[in-house]
Amino acid sequence: MRFDQKQEWDRIALSFLNHCKLILDVGCGVGRFISQDKERIIGVERSKASLSKCKSLGYKVTEGDIRQLPFGDSSIEGVHCSHIVEHFQPSDVHKVLSECDRVLVPKGILVIRTPVLWHGFYSDLTHIRPYNPEAILHYLTPLQGHTLPQISKKYKVLYLKWRYRQIESRNRYLGAIFNFLNRWGFPWITKTGYMMVLKKDT
Repeated sequence: MRFDQKQEWDRIALSFLNHCKLILDVGCGVGRFISQDKERIIGVERSKASLSKCKSLGYKVTEGDIRQLPFGDSSIEGVHCSHIVEHFQPSDVHKVLSECDRVLVPKGILVIRTPVLWHGFYSDLTHIRPYNPEAILHYLTPLQGHTLPQISKKYKVLYLKWRYRQIESRNRYLGAIFNFLNRWGFPWITKTGYMMVLKKDT
């Protein structure tokens, strides 16, 4: 079977949120991540078309700006933020991270997935800039070197997985081999993104 990287990474992300009674998918789009567990995962989205699609599928979604989440302090056990931060300027990313921190309970889990700078990054006109893991960690951990206000020092990294450009071949047999190996990635090939899982300590 053909390896579906998005589906596999959705599965890995959810595995870190399995203990959560309530999971927030920030910028949920049309609900691909929500589809894994529509009872526990709720989405926040600004696009009316995406909201309409999610509701037609029976997903729990609410309209809102992710820079000002419509949830109370310490009300969410897990937050999933996939392919969102690269669409914002640094000051807005700071607001998004601040809001994720605000709504997360102590010992809550924050999952961030985003591309990094590679030759295909700016093929998407809505991409503003990439943010490597350290850019985020400077504001959520005791790391020094931040210029905007510190958000928290209470997070620790549970998991960091790099995404690599997938290799494909028109040759049937080579294609099958690459399809199998793409599950683990090729570290000597271009990094295209990452998934970082953070835990908020008390």
